[in-house]
Amino acid sequence: MKIYDRNRNALHLGQRVMIAATGAVDTLKEAHTDNMTPYEAEHEKCVLLANTRERYAPIELIRLG
Repeated sequence: MKIYDRNRNALHLGQRVMIAATGAVDTLKEAHTDNMTPYEAEHEKCVLLANTRERYAPIELIRLG
């Protein structure tokens, strides 16, 4: 399933993103969207970032580049 950032840009694995709340920059490592509706995939904490090792909701992220 495709996931989108807060500006409706498609997110892909390996892409650099910024966490909107903190301004920290990281890389999208995994997206666990199996068995989710499009709304859930956008608002649930299903995206794992490489350096922070935390999960975020795609709506909390901003795609860079």
